[in-house]
Amino acid sequence: MAGDLRTFVTEKEVLAVAQQMHGAEVEISDYDVEKGTISSVQGFLSNILRVSFRAKVGQRNVTSKFVVKRKPILESQLSTVDEMQAFENEIGFFKLCAPHLRERCPDLPVVTCYLTDEENSIIYMEDLKESGYVALVRNIGDLKHDILTERHLDLVMRTLAKFHSASLGINWLEKLPSLFKEDAMFTSGAEMIKKFVRQSAEKALVPITEHHFKGNDYFCRSSRWVTSEDFFLALKAICEPDTAGLNVVCHGDGWVNNMMFKLDPNSGKPLSIKLIDFQICRYTPGNRDLMDFLYTVCPVEVRKKNEKRLLRVYWDTFVAECKERGVPVAQDWEKFYQNFDRNRAFGLMMAVCLRPSIFVKGTFPEGDEALTDDHINTALEGGSQVSDMIREFENNPEFRAEMISLIEETAELFYKYYA
Repeated sequence: MAGDLRTFVTEKEVLAVAQQMHGAEVEISDYDVEKGTISSVQGFLSNILRVSFRAKVGQRNVTSKFVVKRKPILESQLSTVDEMQAFENEIGFFKLCAPHLRERCPDLPVVTCYLTDEENSIIYMEDLKESGYVALVRNIGDLKHDILTERHLDLVMRTLAKFHSASLGINWLEKLPSLFKEDAMFTSGAEMIKKFVRQSAEKALVPITEHHFKGNDYFCRSSRWVTSEDFFLALKAICEPDTAGLNVVCHGDGWVNNMMFKLDPNSGKPLSIKLIDFQICRYTPGNRDLMDFLYTVCPVEVRKKNEKRLLRVYWDTFVAECKERGVPVAQDWEKFYQNFDRNRAFGLMMAVCLRPSIFVKGTFPEGDEALTDDHINTALEGGSQVSDMIREFENNPEFRAEMISLIEETAELFYKYYA
């Protein structure tokens, strides 16, 4: 297998990256290429390869590793990537934006990019595993287990706060219009995402509402709203710069699978996080990243119990980081929280589209199962069949409680801000 994979990474490419790592005098002796991850989700919109090379640097013999991120192989993945312009976005982030962020924040919690190849849509990055970082989930189904402790959640908030603080105070839409003018989800990939959101709601939220709250138009109306053009336009507006919020460079897809954790070797406690995968980066208030994480990763009872405390951890860290760099924060905690609450529709969308797939089998691969075109197409069509959703709702108390809570939260948000 490794021999076959060498055709994806040439010796010329290895040398170019090695020169970034070790200097111009490096000489390549040999190299190997292996599959970069067994994670189905981590490779959802890419093909990840890991390169190990042996080289001479002066009189020293060295062995080093790096990661190559290429366009995916499956046809369904390729069409998704191309429609969203995902690789153009990520290459733009690393080439145009990340250098400015590192100037402002030398310890920016982001994977290091060595080189990019715009013509062939290839990104060459540091191998975080060599520094002791690990992924905590293989696929979205792993989130049904209690993977994240309070310590993990706090660290995520502090990490996102540091990342966001590095970009506050600059109008990135004016500075880098080529990167931030169009949104991968709501401009470039708008038709695909609109269909995905609508069908996800039609597969789970709407039929479960009609099944459980029979004849109750209060809940049925608000759940149907999630399938509407108005809901999609609200999402699009939420992911644009907001005069009522603190606009920063956002990750755009900041759930736990796009974070790698360094753990204490003895206790297993999380020590630090590096962010990866910037295919959906955008310029908008940072609380959108917080909604993405909290609504996707956390079971509803965990999110509701810890939300304000976690947001406060984020806020205090964000303010402290900005103060350290002399960047004014033109908002207080109350205004920050109001902006989060006013724009919850984005988090709600993430929960509606992804949380059911954690419980109902068939949408995403499980364990080490290979990702297929069928998985991609099923996911983009909103997940499993309605009958599977109803069956899981009736037989799984955890899923039942989560969906009822999500239906009630949808109604509360709709009648508070949108009806």
